[in-house]
Amino acid sequence: MRKICYSLILAFVFFHVSLADSIEKTPVGPGVMYYHEYRQAGPWHLYVLEINLKNEWLHLQTAKSNNLLAGYERTSSMSSRNDREGHRVVGAVNGDFYESGGIPTNAQVIEGVLMKLPISREVFGCSDIKEPFIAVTTYNGKAFAKNDSALSINNVNVERGANQLIAYNKYYAARTLTNYDGAEITVDYLSEPIVNDTMIVVVTKKDSLAEAGHGNAVIPTNGFVLSGNGIAKDYLNSNFFVGDTVKVIFKLPAIAMRVKELIGGNPTIIKNGVQAVPSGSFSSDRHPRTAVGFSQDSTKLYLVVVDGRQVGFSIGMSLYELADYMLEWDIHQAVNLDGGGSTTMVVRKKVVNSPSDTGGERSVANSLLLVSTAPTGPLNYLRISPKKVYIPVGNSCQFSVTGFDQYYNSVSVNSDSLMWTCDSTIGSIDSMGKFQSDTVKIAGFIYVNCGEVLDTAQVFLTGLAEIKLQPNPIILKIGEQQTITAEAKDNYGNIVQIPASNYTWEVAGNVGTINSTGVFTATTIGEGVISATFEEVTGTTPVSVGAAANVMIDDFTTIANWSITGTKVNIAQCKIVVSDSIKISEPSSGRLDYSLATGGTTNLNLNCTIPISGTPDAISIQVYGDGKCHWLRGEFIDKQGEKFLMDLTSATPGIDWTDSWKKLEIPFSAAIPSWANPLAVLDYPVTWKRIYLAETDDAKKDVGTLYFDDFSVHFIETETVAEPKNCVAGKFRLESNYPNPFNNQTNFCICADRSGDLKVMFYDLSGKEVDRVDQFIETSGYRLISWKPENLSTGLYLYKMQLNGESIVGKCLFVK
Repeated sequence: MRKICYSLILAFVFFHVSLADSIEKTPVGPGVMYYHEYRQAGPWHLYVLEINLKNEWLHLQTAKSNNLLAGYERTSSMSSRNDREGHRVVGAVNGDFYESGGIPTNAQVIEGVLMKLPISREVFGCSDIKEPFIAVTTYNGKAFAKNDSALSINNVNVERGANQLIAYNKYYAARTLTNYDGAEITVDYLSEPIVNDTMIVVVTKKDSLAEAGHGNAVIPTNGFVLSGNGIAKDYLNSNFFVGDTVKVIFKLPAIAMRVKELIGGNPTIIKNGVQAVPSGSFSSDRHPRTAVGFSQDSTKLYLVVVDGRQVGFSIGMSLYELADYMLEWDIHQAVNLDGGGSTTMVVRKKVVNSPSDTGGERSVANSLLLVSTAPTGPLNYLRISPKKVYIPVGNSCQFSVTGFDQYYNSVSVNSDSLMWTCDSTIGSIDSMGKFQSDTVKIAGFIYVNCGEVLDTAQVFLTGLAEIKLQPNPIILKIGEQQTITAEAKDNYGNIVQIPASNYTWEVAGNVGTINSTGVFTATTIGEGVISATFEEVTGTTPVSVGAAANVMIDDFTTIANWSITGTKVNIAQCKIVVSDSIKISEPSSGRLDYSLATGGTTNLNLNCTIPISGTPDAISIQVYGDGKCHWLRGEFIDKQGEKFLMDLTSATPGIDWTDSWKKLEIPFSAAIPSWANPLAVLDYPVTWKRIYLAETDDAKKDVGTLYFDDFSVHFIETETVAEPKNCVAGKFRLESNYPNPFNNQTNFCICADRSGDLKVMFYDLSGKEVDRVDQFIETSGYRLISWKPENLSTGLYLYKMQLNGESIVGKCLFVK
């Protein structure tokens, strides 16, 4: 059974907060609950409508774009067009895949009318008593004359062929578009339209003259036209006459119930409570997705949407991941609908997800609607917006309120009838809902009531607590640029989205310039520090220009950067933890325990988001192998958001070494664009997104353990270090400091022309001494002084060397 932690984050003022895993829960109709869930692991934004099919006011309905077989329309438009008093569209999602011209790929039934015949793919539908089903079906149909003779109806809403009997209904066109070489019988329904049961119709018109001006019959809105050619024409002429009451049946044999609504999908992803995703790239690739499913007892229906193709917001799901997610809701049967840019969910006429197309919501062929027939009643609920808000102290926020009846239909509320109040400790609120916060960081509540109906909202008065800059560190060549991103958090630990132009940006050290939006340009060889300040809080990142460097991305001191997802894995048995038992460098490594599942291509992902500055030439990682020969790969995105893949091992033999460390170093020139854009050209800088195990052979789907350490990037050297010269008498000098930047130890090559006490002091940028090395020099010559910082953070440090009254000063960059 799914467990839900209620954390309603609806809207924010000034501070737009991005939290860890969270979920909103909002009632939107009688027996209908809407959920918006965020999962940081993807990241994923997911949207779910949970529907009680036993509620007397609810029913499902399919909609067709513009009410015509061919055509495109947005899901939100179909929702609004079908919304009226007594027929409120509570929710909607996009429907089937479609062909050119907006014709659905598979069958569709709308209010008992068969609009298009099925193909050999799944359909989802609902009976006239609201029983949901998923099936792959075929078709047969018949028209019965008054004398009980019958003729097969070959097809619906297609061009009539030789000797065929075709049924045309209102979704085809205004007329049948046929020529006069046939007979056409127009009928009206006498019984409710339905599929999989006999319908009674009455013949209202007959046209069988083979001459100009005939054929092309008008299609009635409350019936259809039977149009026959050849053998079918002769049958209609001999057996159907105006005024006859006759029977017709349109049958989908694999479905053992009367079909009221039906729409196409593909493929089935859950069958009888078990994941049933077929193998293939369509299943394993991540995309925006739409799906529908229902519970084992068929009383609860679920419409599910996940956003995708939006870096940093929501990456989309494989069908395996989507099925696993839906199983958390105890869904017993589920089928995938059209996804990608078509993916849309509408709740009460508002698009609630974030469609992936650049132009926003896409026009599609059809939609699946949830309709409430409950009448609009008196005010029963108020809902404040925003419901939970973080406000900087001393600022204001405008609250609004909407009203609903007992069925969550919208009800207008007179603003003069509202009474607004708030806890006095947090500030004040006026009669129009405008709140002015106090200057103390505290939490409290806003209240609004209209007579006996009331609602509350929670307010957190907050201030900025810290700013972190990325990338960290920054390694560039002269002339290169890097956009610096700032992550700010308030005193509640929430991420605060502050526009880049609102920070004060500065560069310490004569190494380059930075503009008002955080774009740094490297101009001079050396080291410096970039800072961003907002409301007296400052974040910094060190920068090095024109130096060779091996920069540590992650030394696995912590696994906070990493999360696990997977396709065809036993995810509950997979974990990444810190290990101090097997490691390359102190204090620890990352231990990955994995368990791979059969049934298709496996991907076990170690997900991260690590910006890398400049133009590195290679990436490396130390791997302690288990000899299981799985393929290790990497993935990153470039400046344009294009995805690139990198083979850390070959596919074969993969990780074929056992109980030993191996350094895998791969040049960035070996990266290949993903299938999504095979012509993409790598545009630096990049952001590393994941390391993953891949396995296609079911015979090798096993369990094992790997260790990772010293994940690093290498930058091409742009400034050579001079070879040491002979020591010159009377001169105390520093020949070189290498490596610089450094992540463990740096070395100072000193020319000492005399004996004496050498003192090397290290300072942070505030001038505080943080370490020192003292050494007695017995004879003149070159000396190598090593410095290995302990318990210091990444940053720029100053040093001062003293020998017999002479001093040397400089700076070095420490990168953990």
